[in-house]
Formats: sequence, structure tokens, C-alpha cells
Amino acid sequence: NRQRRSVQRIQGRTMESPTWEDDPSDMVTGSPIASTGVHADDITPDVSRRSPKPKIKSSSAAVGKGVKNSVQLSSVVKLFVKKVHASQTGPWKMSSVLSSTGSGFIISPNRILTNAHVVHRGQSILCRPQSGSKKYECEIEMISLPLDLAVLRVSDASFFDGKVPLSLVQTGYGHLPHLDDNVTAVGFPTGGDQISVTRGVVSRITHSSSLLRIQIDAAINSGNSGGPVFNSAGKVVGVATSVLKGASNIGYIIPAMLVHLFFEGVEATGRRCNAAMRTPENELGFCGVASLGIEKVQSLENPTLREHLGISGREGGVRIVDLDPLGGCRDENGVYLVRSGDTLLSVNGVPVGEDGTVEVPGRPEERILFTILISSQLPGSPVEVTLIREGKVVKRTIKPKTRRSLCPQTYGYDAADPPAYLICGGLVFMVLTRPWVKAHFKNTKEINDPLLSHFLHAPLSEEGRQIVVLSTVLASSVNIGYHSLWGMVLHTFNGTS
Repeated sequence: NRQRRSVQRIQGRTMESPTWEDDPSDMVTGSPIASTGVHADDITPDVSRRSPKPKIKSSSAAVGKGVKNSVQLSSVVKLFVKKVHASQTGPWKMSSVLSSTGSGFIISPNRILTNAHVVHRGQSILCRPQSGSKKYECEIEMISLPLDLAVLRVSDASFFDGKVPLSLVQTGYGHLPHLDDNVTAVGFPTGGDQISVTRGVVSRITHSSSLLRIQIDAAINSGNSGGPVFNSAGKVVGVATSVLKGASNIGYIIPAMLVHLFFEGVEATGRRCNAAMRTPENELGFCGVASLGIEKVQSLENPTLREHLGISGREGGVRIVDLDPLGGCRDENGVYLVRSGDTLLSVNGVPVGEDGTVEVPGRPEERILFTILISSQLPGSPVEVTLIREGKVVKRTIKPKTRRSLCPQTYGYDAADPPAYLICGGLVFMVLTRPWVKAHFKNTKEINDPLLSHFLHAPLSEEGRQIVVLSTVLASSVNIGYHSLWGMVLHTFNGTS
């Protein structure tokens, strides 16, 4: 209590800390509360935005009698994972067993939510409750590598005895935490074996890999991944996922809005979603991240360019430069609804600024990339765009699709796991993927080479197309004189393209 009062004095508040009751809503099975929707908080509520607050009691086993607390520590678990994966240099070989730990939290009476990168490729997954010492076996029930989220099922139902599921905030931009809101990150980071609680504030609303992220300054370290981040009401506003290397106190969380999107996206699979991309051959895969198919835009901050495009009398807008040949910008007949050279003015009625950003809906003081409005909904959900084409205003309705890359990006999602290979006369051929590039090019500058980067980030141009490279030349007398050809792209095989 002295520590909490100290935190309150630092913030310039002298009010009493309220007690909070757990909200046992079932976010996976879809209770009335739950029906609303990559790597928490100070006890003092933010009275500037939230008034009045209900006073409720906590039933957390981790909170002692007479002690006030706004978070359910007993619902946070530690994960112990053992992984193996195939080598990108010798794909017929498996790596040695790798051990790692992470965090998770109970999201329904019998499910645990965590990051996908914590448990993906896990050969053995064990969980241990915060208040116990026994470990329980888990298995992955639902996973999305693009969203970096996974749901685990514990084989022994007694694990959940006496534990209350944590409650997510509702979906929608209006329920994102505000800048300077107090948050509390809970998990099991390195530096100790027991649970850790760190507090901070929301620093900014941002993005990572075209997905919405919330930046906080509460310490997030290795092992925190998958743990909950609470707001002042003791509700989960996000899942800890990553930190910015080389910086201090810059951590990122997946907002609860994307957790709701994840649950919505796995409904079509009967909540038994696997890691690979959803295809006609793999109907239980995740549906992916929605994309308009607009690959590149040019800012319109140059007044001469705006005059040339005939929009000097308008505000905002960006010029569309490049499109995804198989993206949502084409209709079922292959006709481009959006064209290169069009000026994009708005998305779903939200004006696009000349730098490609839009206002966060309901928050005029905060801005995000316009692509975040698309990736925060499921593929196939209609999007209305307003364009200027040849001086005329044009409106089109687009159904976003999942973007597919010419160079598969994620091991186990669009890149085969284990990787496919062909040995021909001692020459090992493999498909060019981002994991392959990272395994062979340790230097970051080499990976960011403009020509290599073009292959890495280009969209898939036609169905079934792959880039095949000579990955390895085995040591044998039949291969003498071929070792210098490593890394070359294969264009034809016996005359066949």
C-alpha cells in the first residue's frame, strides 16, 4: 500500500485506490460481454476520462487478504516450450532442441491466450500457474502467425480450478487506450522465475508490419511475450509482443481490438485453426491480413505535383504508384477497380492525408497509416474508397484480400515448414523465402540491398510462381566446378520454365 500511495503521489493524485472485481467473461466462447469483438495499469484510475468507477472486490488468489489490487495475477501463466526446426542450409536436418519460456493468460474457463511466436513449432508446451509449482501439458488449438496470437488448450481441466478468466476491453477504436493512460504489464521475463509486474503509460498508437500496435514504456523483456497488459480498470488492453532493440523502455503490445479480430477470423475453422495460410487445400488455416492491393503510394506534399494531378484545390490525398496483381484492387473478372496513377482521397469515408495517414477514428489528435484501417478488419469485408482519376471523382467498393508474397515471408505460414528442396546431382535447390535469406545473409545491409529487397517484398505476380535458387552445392567429385554458382536463380529445367 505504501508503494501504491507513492506512485499516486508521483502522479499528483491523493485519491484512494479502489478495489476491482474480476469480470468472468468468456472471450473465446462468446459471452454477452465478448460479443463486441506479431511481439495494464497503475492502480490509480484516470479520472479525466473514466468517472464514476464501480467498486468491486478481487478474487485473485495472488492478492492477499485486505490488499487492494486491480489485476488478476493468478490468471497469468508461465509457458515452457521446447522447439525444433529444419535447417535452411541443410533442410533434411533438424536443429537441436531449443528451450524457451514465455507468458500467457487465461482467456476463458479452459483456454490460454499467448503469442504465436512463443509456441509455434513447439514439440513440448507446458504451463505453470502463477501460484503453483506443477506444470501441465498444453496443445495449440488456434494460431495466427500474421497476428502473432495463439490459443492453448490444457489437457488437465483441474489446472483452471479457482482461476478466473481475464476480461478484454471491447473492440473498436473507441476502446483503444489513450495516450498517457496508465498500463501494467504482467508476465515472466528473464531475471527471475516468479511473476513480474511493471508499470508505465501508453506512449503512442503506431503500427508494425502493417498491423496496429500500441507503444508503452512499461518494461517488456524476453519472457514477457504473450503476457497481458492491463488498464486502470483491470481489463486487458493488449498482449505484450516485442521491444525495440537498442532503445530503452520502448515496448509494443497487440491491442485487444486485434485479439477480437483473431477470434472472429477463426470462427470459419470451427476454432481449430492451424498455422499455415488458408487455401483450398488447407481450409483450417488462418484467413490472413486484409489488404487493398495498393503496394506503393507517393505522398502529395509537392505543390507542383498536386497541380499536375489537378488536385491543387483539395486537401490531402496520395498518388497510387504500384498495385498487387492478385490483390483486392481487381474484381472477379480481373478488372482493376483501382489504377496506378489514381489519387486516393478517402477510405471508408475517412480522409487520407497527403502523407498517407488518417485520423484514428474518434481521435482527431492521433494519426495512423491508412492501411491500418484495412488490416484491422477481416479479408472480404467491403471497403469504399474515393479516388480522383483523370480529374474526376470516382468511388469504388473493394473487397480486400490476403496479400501473398512472391518471396514467402513467414516460416510455417506461407513458407513451407519444413522447407521443400530438390537434390539433383549434388545440387540442392530450394524456394527463395525470407527465412532462407536471413539464414544465408547475416549482414543486415546485405538483406536491405535494393535488388534483394525487391524480391523479398514483391507481391505474387501469378498463381503458383516461385523463385528457385541453388541453395547448396554438396561436397562430391561430381560437383567440381559448380560451387561458385551458389545462390543463382533457376530459370529453366530441361528447357521448361
